[in-house]
Amino acid sequence: MASDQGAPTTNVAAWDTAFERAAIETQRILAEHYENAPKWASAFREQRNIVAQHIEGYKPRARAVDCQDWIKANNRHIPGVVRKRRFVPTPRVKGMMGPMNVVQYQRYAIQIMSRVLNLRTNASPFTLVLDDLNQRATPLINEMVRRAISRNINVVMVSFQSAASHPAIRHIPAFGDHSGDEILAEIERAVTDFRESLVIVDSLNDLTHDKRVDMSTLFNLVAIKYASTLIGVYHQDMLPQPTATNTYAPPTLDVLKFMATAVITCKSFAHVLATKAARERSLAEPTHGLLQGAEGIVECLDANDHRGIVLEAEFRRKSGRPELESYFLRLARNSDYNPPMPGMLFGTLRREYVTLLDQVPAYTNDDVIGLVNAAANEIESTFNLSLTDKQKAARERVVLPYVDAQKGEGGQGGRILYDMGAEDDFDEEEDEI
Repeated sequence: MASDQGAPTTNVAAWDTAFERAAIETQRILAEHYENAPKWASAFREQRNIVAQHIEGYKPRARAVDCQDWIKANNRHIPGVVRKRRFVPTPRVKGMMGPMNVVQYQRYAIQIMSRVLNLRTNASPFTLVLDDLNQRATPLINEMVRRAISRNINVVMVSFQSAASHPAIRHIPAFGDHSGDEILAEIERAVTDFRESLVIVDSLNDLTHDKRVDMSTLFNLVAIKYASTLIGVYHQDMLPQPTATNTYAPPTLDVLKFMATAVITCKSFAHVLATKAARERSLAEPTHGLLQGAEGIVECLDANDHRGIVLEAEFRRKSGRPELESYFLRLARNSDYNPPMPGMLFGTLRREYVTLLDQVPAYTNDDVIGLVNAAANEIESTFNLSLTDKQKAARERVVLPYVDAQKGEGGQGGRILYDMGAEDDFDEEEDEI
């Protein structure tokens, strides 16, 4: 029997073959050859399992149907209890943390976005979503609403653009003659009976400009007083309206970006591919929608791509340092969620399917460069820049000045060689050569 102090010199090939097989087959071979596996074999097997978890093809285990960490069992608020955000301690690492490799950074970036989408505690109290006609924020909002309902979180929709919503959503119609104070009162009544809620405003343009609701008041009501999450959608294609009360007030969008703890910009996947293809060929990036400057065009082709939505996210840390990353969120499938439990409308999320944009095969493929028209390589001009054969022959017969200078024996310095023509007027004082 081999010693435990080191690896045996014999049967090494047999051990390597055994570790390549399935776990059951490995146990059978170990039992046949040795009564007790040596320590080096057990350590090697554990090391292989750890390495296997860091390869790109590794997928985490699916979330259980009744995952207690996902579903909030009792989201009802007890009267008299002060609402406070639960403090989530950060694990301390002894010593200095080494630099992250590519796989570790990808997991870290996806985890940050996953916490925002899953409405985790203190992930982002106020998330600002920027969209336009070329890419609406509807797929992102629908995904966050579905995850909130699957976690048993109260969802409140302050709607300016739709008259009805899902029965599980508390719908507050904000259009019409409703004033800003009435809207705030309805929001407070909708979140009073729950410990944690999700308040979505589908148009911050109308809320701030038409209803004259102060964003600081809304933020204090939702995020601070009731310890809930606020999500606001701002349409960038709507022209800002100047305020008559204070001419020197900053633009509304700048104020929203300053207050937000996370800013997510929605872009069409087809437009992002076209921009990348133009950048790879050193061409001017294409413009879309209103930026084209064409009269009558407000939404261009390939807008609202059905394959998915690109999210350019900016996360604000407590230290003030922002973290920027681009993500790709495809449309949800039925296989992404577990079957719902009794009394629930949606099941728990099996695995996270939001990915980094650099991990999408369609984005990293070299064929993306072919999306740009081949005619873009040609110089566009109103006149012909090509030369005829006669012009090329005349160009070859021209003797350049430096050719004669190279024939000399040297020592003439920077003397200029010039042959005067019949039309030249010689001046002894100015034209000395």
